[in-house]
Amino acid sequence: MSRVLIAFGGYGGEWTGAERMAWKTAEHLATHGHTGAVLTDSLPPRAPDAGPWPRVRDPREFGRPDVVHAFDLARPQQVAVALAAANDFGCPFVLTPATAVELWPDPDLGRAACRAAAAVYVLTSAEAANVIAAGADPAAIRYIPQAPHLDAPVDPSGLRARFAGATGTVLFLGRRTAFKGYPVLLATAPLVRLSRPGTAFWLAGPGADDPATSAADGLHDFGVVDAAVKHQLLAAADVLCLPSTSDVYPLVFVEAWACGTPVVSGPFQGADEVVRHGVDGLVVDAEPGALAEALVGLLADEPKRRAMGAAGRRRVERENTWVHVAAAVTAGYPAESAWLPVSGGDR
Repeated sequence: MSRVLIAFGGYGGEWTGAERMAWKTAEHLATHGHTGAVLTDSLPPRAPDAGPWPRVRDPREFGRPDVVHAFDLARPQQVAVALAAANDFGCPFVLTPATAVELWPDPDLGRAACRAAAAVYVLTSAEAANVIAAGADPAAIRYIPQAPHLDAPVDPSGLRARFAGATGTVLFLGRRTAFKGYPVLLATAPLVRLSRPGTAFWLAGPGADDPATSAADGLHDFGVVDAAVKHQLLAAADVLCLPSTSDVYPLVFVEAWACGTPVVSGPFQGADEVVRHGVDGLVVDAEPGALAEALVGLLADEPKRRAMGAAGRRRVERENTWVHVAAAVTAGYPAESAWLPVSGGDR
Protein backbone atom coordinates (compact mmCIF):
# COMPACT_ATOMS: atom_id res chain seq x y z
CA MET A 1 0.00 0.00 0.00
CA SER A 2 1.11 3.56 -0.63
CA ARG A 3 1.12 7.03 0.89
CA VAL A 4 -0.72 9.68 -1.10
CA LEU A 5 -0.92 13.44 -0.58
CA ILE A 6 -3.99 14.90 -2.31
CA ALA A 7 -4.08 18.69 -2.74
CA PHE A 8 -6.91 20.94 -3.96
CA GLY A 9 -8.55 24.27 -3.21
CA GLY A 10 -12.04 24.90 -1.85
CA TYR A 11 -14.74 27.26 -3.09
CA GLY A 12 -16.21 28.10 0.31
CA GLY A 13 -19.65 26.57 -0.16
CA GLU A 14 -21.27 23.53 -1.71
CA TRP A 15 -18.62 21.38 -3.30
CA THR A 16 -17.72 21.82 -6.94
CA GLY A 17 -17.14 18.85 -9.23
CA ALA A 18 -13.38 19.08 -8.69
CA GLU A 19 -13.75 19.07 -4.91
CA ARG A 20 -16.03 16.06 -5.03
CA MET A 21 -13.65 14.19 -7.28
CA ALA A 22 -10.74 14.87 -4.93
CA TRP A 23 -12.63 13.89 -1.76
CA LYS A 24 -14.10 10.78 -3.35
CA THR A 25 -10.73 9.68 -4.69
CA ALA A 26 -9.33 9.98 -1.17
CA GLU A 27 -12.30 8.06 0.19
CA HIS A 28 -11.79 5.14 -2.18
CA LEU A 29 -8.04 4.98 -1.61
CA ALA A 30 -8.59 4.94 2.14
CA THR A 31 -11.25 2.26 1.81
CA HIS A 32 -8.72 0.05 0.04
CA GLY A 33 -6.03 0.43 2.67
CA HIS A 34 -3.86 3.25 1.34
CA THR A 35 -2.68 5.95 3.72
CA GLY A 36 -2.72 9.61 2.95
CA ALA A 37 -3.53 13.18 3.82
CA VAL A 38 -5.62 15.92 2.23
CA LEU A 39 -4.02 19.33 1.75
CA THR A 40 -6.97 21.68 1.27
CA ASP A 41 -9.03 24.60 2.51
CA SER A 42 -12.16 22.87 1.24
CA LEU A 43 -14.91 22.45 3.79
CA PRO A 44 -14.64 19.06 5.52
CA PRO A 45 -16.97 16.41 4.12
CA ARG A 46 -19.43 14.30 6.01
CA ALA A 47 -18.07 10.97 7.23
CA PRO A 48 -17.10 8.58 5.79
CA ASP A 49 -15.93 10.72 2.87
CA ALA A 50 -12.12 10.75 2.70
CA GLY A 51 -12.07 7.89 5.18
CA PRO A 52 -9.63 8.37 8.05
CA TRP A 53 -7.31 10.71 6.15
CA PRO A 54 -6.51 13.95 7.99
CA ARG A 55 -6.56 17.43 6.53
CA VAL A 56 -3.19 19.17 6.71
CA ARG A 57 -2.11 22.76 6.13
CA ASP A 58 1.52 21.98 5.34
CA PRO A 59 2.86 18.96 3.40
CA ARG A 60 5.54 18.47 6.07
CA GLU A 61 2.83 17.50 8.56
CA PHE A 62 2.37 14.30 6.56
CA GLY A 63 5.96 13.50 5.64
CA ARG A 64 7.22 12.05 2.41
CA PRO A 65 4.43 10.61 0.23
CA ASP A 66 4.81 8.11 -2.60
CA VAL A 67 2.84 10.42 -4.88
CA VAL A 68 1.44 13.96 -4.75
CA HIS A 69 -1.86 14.41 -6.57
CA ALA A 70 -3.08 17.96 -7.28
CA PHE A 71 -6.62 18.75 -8.43
CA ASP A 72 -8.13 21.78 -10.16
CA LEU A 73 -6.13 24.48 -11.90
CA ALA A 74 -8.94 26.94 -11.15
CA ARG A 75 -7.49 26.98 -7.61
CA PRO A 76 -3.78 27.38 -8.43
CA GLN A 77 -2.50 28.10 -4.92
CA GLN A 78 -2.86 24.51 -3.74
CA VAL A 79 -1.50 23.20 -7.04
CA ALA A 80 1.60 25.35 -6.55
CA VAL A 81 2.06 24.01 -3.01
CA ALA A 82 1.62 20.43 -4.25
CA LEU A 83 4.13 20.90 -7.07
CA ALA A 84 6.70 22.37 -4.69
CA ALA A 85 6.12 19.51 -2.22
CA ALA A 86 6.69 16.90 -4.91
CA ASN A 87 9.95 18.62 -5.86
CA ASP A 88 11.05 18.88 -2.22
CA PHE A 89 10.23 15.25 -1.45
CA GLY A 90 11.55 13.93 -4.75
CA CYS A 91 8.35 11.99 -5.47
CA PRO A 92 6.03 11.80 -8.49
CA PHE A 93 3.57 14.61 -9.13
CA VAL A 94 0.25 13.90 -10.88
CA LEU A 95 -2.45 16.35 -11.91
CA THR A 96 -6.19 16.50 -12.55
CA PRO A 97 -6.68 19.95 -14.21
CA ALA A 98 -10.51 19.75 -13.80
CA THR A 99 -11.04 23.20 -15.35
CA ALA A 100 -11.02 24.37 -18.97
CA VAL A 101 -7.69 25.89 -20.01
CA GLU A 102 -9.22 29.25 -20.86
CA LEU A 103 -10.44 29.57 -17.26
CA TRP A 104 -7.08 28.95 -15.56
CA PRO A 105 -6.36 32.08 -13.48
CA ASP A 106 -2.59 31.38 -13.58
CA PRO A 107 -1.76 30.00 -17.04
CA ASP A 108 1.99 29.95 -16.34
CA LEU A 109 1.51 27.74 -13.31
CA GLY A 110 -0.92 25.58 -15.28
CA ARG A 111 1.67 24.99 -17.99
CA ALA A 112 4.40 24.27 -15.42
CA ALA A 113 2.17 21.75 -13.65
CA CYS A 114 1.30 20.04 -16.94
CA ARG A 115 4.97 19.78 -17.89
CA ALA A 116 5.94 18.36 -14.50
CA ALA A 117 3.15 15.79 -14.20
CA ALA A 118 3.95 12.11 -14.54
CA ALA A 119 0.23 11.62 -15.19
CA VAL A 120 -2.40 14.14 -16.26
CA TYR A 121 -5.99 12.97 -15.79
CA VAL A 122 -8.46 14.21 -18.40
CA LEU A 123 -12.14 13.62 -19.08
CA THR A 124 -12.28 14.09 -22.86
CA SER A 125 -9.96 14.02 -25.85
CA ALA A 126 -10.64 17.75 -26.29
CA GLU A 127 -9.24 18.37 -22.82
CA ALA A 128 -6.30 16.09 -23.60
CA ALA A 129 -5.44 18.16 -26.69
CA ASN A 130 -5.57 21.36 -24.65
CA VAL A 131 -3.30 20.16 -21.84
CA ILE A 132 -0.85 18.70 -24.35
CA ALA A 133 -0.78 22.11 -26.03
CA ALA A 134 -0.11 23.54 -22.55
CA GLY A 135 2.97 21.33 -22.19
CA ALA A 136 1.80 17.94 -20.92
CA ASP A 137 3.65 14.89 -22.25
CA PRO A 138 1.23 12.96 -24.51
CA ALA A 139 2.46 9.76 -22.85
CA ALA A 140 1.31 11.12 -19.48
CA ILE A 141 -2.34 11.48 -20.50
CA ARG A 142 -4.75 9.26 -18.56
CA TYR A 143 -8.49 9.21 -19.25
CA ILE A 144 -10.90 9.03 -16.33
CA PRO A 145 -14.71 9.03 -16.22
CA GLN A 146 -16.94 11.39 -14.28
CA ALA A 147 -19.30 10.05 -11.61
CA PRO A 148 -22.30 11.31 -9.62
CA HIS A 149 -22.24 12.21 -5.95
CA LEU A 150 -25.80 11.90 -4.72
CA ASP A 151 -27.29 11.01 -1.35
CA ALA A 152 -29.69 8.14 -0.77
CA PRO A 153 -32.69 7.92 -3.14
CA VAL A 154 -35.15 10.78 -2.82
CA ASP A 155 -38.87 11.09 -3.43
CA PRO A 156 -39.48 13.94 -5.90
CA SER A 157 -43.28 13.63 -5.73
CA GLY A 158 -43.67 16.57 -3.33
CA LEU A 159 -41.73 18.92 -5.58
CA ARG A 160 -43.62 17.71 -8.62
CA ALA A 161 -46.93 18.23 -6.82
CA ARG A 162 -45.90 21.79 -5.96
CA PHE A 163 -45.53 22.48 -9.70
CA ALA A 164 -48.39 20.28 -10.86
CA GLY A 165 -49.78 23.08 -13.01
CA ALA A 166 -46.58 23.50 -15.03
CA THR A 167 -46.45 22.26 -18.61
CA GLY A 168 -42.78 21.38 -18.12
CA THR A 169 -39.86 22.05 -15.79
CA VAL A 170 -36.38 23.12 -16.85
CA LEU A 171 -33.59 23.10 -14.26
CA PHE A 172 -30.44 25.24 -14.29
CA LEU A 173 -28.08 23.94 -11.60
CA GLY A 174 -24.60 25.43 -11.45
CA ARG A 175 -22.58 28.57 -10.92
CA ARG A 176 -24.50 31.51 -12.35
CA THR A 177 -21.81 32.76 -14.66
CA ALA A 178 -21.65 33.69 -18.32
CA PHE A 179 -19.48 30.70 -19.21
CA LYS A 180 -22.05 28.35 -17.63
CA GLY A 181 -24.73 29.99 -19.77
CA TYR A 182 -26.85 31.50 -17.01
CA PRO A 183 -27.63 34.82 -18.80
CA VAL A 184 -28.50 32.90 -21.96
CA LEU A 185 -30.91 30.68 -20.05
CA LEU A 186 -32.67 33.71 -18.57
CA ALA A 187 -33.05 35.15 -22.07
CA THR A 188 -34.35 31.80 -23.34
CA ALA A 189 -37.12 31.39 -20.76
CA PRO A 190 -39.53 33.97 -22.28
CA LEU A 191 -39.11 32.38 -25.73
CA VAL A 192 -39.96 28.94 -24.40
CA ARG A 193 -42.99 30.31 -22.59
CA LEU A 194 -44.31 31.84 -25.83
CA SER A 195 -44.86 28.27 -27.05
CA ARG A 196 -45.44 26.66 -23.66
CA PRO A 197 -46.75 29.34 -21.27
CA GLY A 198 -46.84 27.01 -18.28
CA THR A 199 -43.14 26.09 -18.36
CA ALA A 200 -41.35 26.55 -15.03
CA PHE A 201 -37.65 27.36 -14.90
CA TRP A 202 -35.92 26.24 -11.72
CA LEU A 203 -32.72 28.10 -10.87
CA ALA A 204 -30.22 26.83 -8.31
CA GLY A 205 -26.58 27.50 -7.56
CA PRO A 206 -24.24 30.24 -6.39
CA GLY A 207 -23.19 33.44 -8.04
CA ALA A 208 -26.29 35.61 -8.52
CA ASP A 209 -26.22 38.80 -6.43
CA ASP A 210 -29.69 39.84 -7.55
CA PRO A 211 -31.26 36.93 -9.45
CA ALA A 212 -34.26 37.53 -11.66
CA THR A 213 -36.84 35.35 -9.94
CA SER A 214 -40.35 36.31 -10.94
CA ALA A 215 -42.79 33.41 -10.63
CA ALA A 216 -45.02 35.34 -13.03
CA ASP A 217 -42.29 34.87 -15.64
CA GLY A 218 -41.91 31.21 -14.80
CA LEU A 219 -38.68 31.69 -12.84
CA HIS A 220 -38.32 30.01 -9.46
CA ASP A 221 -35.09 30.56 -7.54
CA PHE A 222 -34.04 27.89 -5.05
CA GLY A 223 -30.77 29.66 -4.18
CA VAL A 224 -27.71 27.69 -3.12
CA VAL A 225 -29.14 24.28 -2.31
CA ASP A 226 -27.92 21.48 -0.07
CA ALA A 227 -27.31 17.94 -1.30
CA ALA A 228 -30.83 16.74 -0.54
CA VAL A 229 -32.58 19.58 -2.38
CA LYS A 230 -30.17 19.25 -5.29
CA HIS A 231 -31.05 15.59 -5.60
CA GLN A 232 -34.78 16.36 -5.49
CA LEU A 233 -34.46 19.02 -8.18
CA LEU A 234 -32.53 16.68 -10.46
CA ALA A 235 -35.01 13.86 -9.96
CA ALA A 236 -38.10 16.03 -10.40
CA ALA A 237 -37.08 18.18 -13.40
CA ASP A 238 -38.09 17.27 -16.93
CA VAL A 239 -34.83 18.59 -18.37
CA LEU A 240 -31.51 19.84 -17.00
CA CYS A 241 -30.23 22.75 -19.08
CA LEU A 242 -26.66 24.03 -18.68
CA PRO A 243 -25.72 25.97 -21.84
CA SER A 244 -22.00 26.16 -21.01
CA THR A 245 -19.49 27.56 -23.46
CA SER A 246 -16.39 26.80 -21.30
CA ASP A 247 -16.36 23.53 -19.42
CA VAL A 248 -14.69 20.12 -19.22
CA TYR A 249 -17.33 17.60 -18.08
CA PRO A 250 -20.03 19.02 -15.79
CA LEU A 251 -20.58 16.75 -12.81
CA VAL A 252 -24.24 17.75 -12.79
CA PHE A 253 -24.73 15.96 -16.13
CA VAL A 254 -23.96 12.52 -14.72
CA GLU A 255 -25.99 13.36 -11.64
CA ALA A 256 -28.97 14.20 -13.86
CA TRP A 257 -28.51 10.96 -15.81
CA ALA A 258 -28.31 9.00 -12.58
CA CYS A 259 -31.80 10.39 -11.85
CA GLY A 260 -33.08 9.53 -15.35
CA THR A 261 -33.17 13.18 -16.45
CA PRO A 262 -31.99 14.21 -19.94
CA VAL A 263 -29.66 17.19 -20.41
CA VAL A 264 -29.34 20.09 -22.82
CA SER A 265 -25.78 21.38 -23.08
CA GLY A 266 -24.06 24.32 -24.68
CA PRO A 267 -21.29 23.73 -27.23
CA PHE A 268 -18.24 23.84 -24.95
CA GLN A 269 -15.16 22.19 -26.41
CA GLY A 270 -15.63 18.45 -25.95
CA ALA A 271 -19.39 18.65 -25.31
CA ASP A 272 -20.08 16.14 -28.08
CA GLU A 273 -17.90 13.62 -26.20
CA VAL A 274 -19.78 14.22 -22.95
CA VAL A 275 -23.38 14.31 -24.22
CA ARG A 276 -24.43 11.76 -26.82
CA HIS A 277 -26.54 14.09 -28.94
CA GLY A 278 -29.99 12.62 -29.46
CA VAL A 279 -29.27 9.69 -27.12
CA ASP A 280 -29.00 11.04 -23.56
CA GLY A 281 -29.33 14.74 -24.31
CA LEU A 282 -28.79 17.52 -26.81
CA VAL A 283 -25.86 19.82 -27.61
CA VAL A 284 -27.03 23.12 -29.05
CA ASP A 285 -25.71 26.62 -29.69
CA ALA A 286 -25.70 28.76 -26.55
CA GLU A 287 -28.06 31.38 -27.92
CA PRO A 288 -31.70 31.89 -26.97
CA GLY A 289 -33.32 30.88 -30.25
CA ALA A 290 -31.55 27.54 -30.62
CA LEU A 291 -31.88 26.77 -26.94
CA ALA A 292 -35.60 27.55 -26.91
CA GLU A 293 -36.22 25.35 -29.93
CA ALA A 294 -34.42 22.42 -28.28
CA LEU A 295 -36.25 22.84 -24.97
CA VAL A 296 -39.69 23.23 -26.52
CA GLY A 297 -39.11 20.10 -28.60
CA LEU A 298 -38.09 18.02 -25.58
CA LEU A 299 -40.84 19.33 -23.32
CA ALA A 300 -43.42 18.43 -25.97
CA ASP A 301 -42.13 14.87 -26.38
CA GLU A 302 -42.34 12.90 -23.14
CA PRO A 303 -41.40 9.52 -24.70
CA LYS A 304 -38.22 11.07 -26.11
CA ARG A 305 -37.34 12.63 -22.74
CA ARG A 306 -37.90 9.34 -20.94
CA ALA A 307 -35.79 7.44 -23.48
CA MET A 308 -32.94 9.93 -23.16
CA GLY A 309 -33.09 9.84 -19.38
CA ALA A 310 -33.10 6.04 -19.36
CA ALA A 311 -30.11 5.95 -21.72
CA GLY A 312 -28.24 8.29 -19.41
CA ARG A 313 -29.01 6.17 -16.36
CA ARG A 314 -27.79 3.00 -18.09
CA ARG A 315 -24.60 4.79 -19.07
CA VAL A 316 -23.92 5.91 -15.50
CA GLU A 317 -24.53 2.42 -14.12
CA ARG A 318 -22.24 0.91 -16.75
CA GLU A 319 -19.26 3.28 -16.76
CA ASN A 320 -19.68 6.29 -14.47
CA THR A 321 -19.19 5.17 -10.87
CA TRP A 322 -16.64 6.31 -8.33
CA VAL A 323 -15.08 2.84 -8.40
CA HIS A 324 -14.38 3.41 -12.10
CA VAL A 325 -12.98 6.87 -11.38
CA ALA A 326 -10.72 5.71 -8.55
CA ALA A 327 -9.44 2.74 -10.52
CA ALA A 328 -8.62 4.93 -13.52
CA VAL A 329 -6.84 7.44 -11.29
CA THR A 330 -4.75 4.91 -9.43
CA ALA A 331 -3.75 3.19 -12.66
CA GLY A 332 -1.63 6.26 -13.35
CA TYR A 333 0.10 6.22 -9.96
CA PRO A 334 3.57 4.70 -9.41
CA ALA A 335 3.73 1.19 -10.87
CA GLU A 336 5.22 -0.38 -7.75
CA SER A 337 2.09 0.43 -5.74
CA ALA A 338 -0.74 -2.08 -5.28
CA TRP A 339 -3.88 -0.28 -6.35
CA LEU A 340 -7.52 -1.30 -6.30
CA PRO A 341 -8.88 -3.23 -9.31
CA VAL A 342 -11.83 -2.26 -11.47
CA SER A 343 -14.38 -4.63 -9.99
CA GLY A 344 -17.46 -4.66 -7.86
CA GLY A 345 -20.05 -1.96 -7.41
CA ASP A 346 -19.72 1.59 -6.17
CA ARG A 347 -19.66 2.11 -2.42
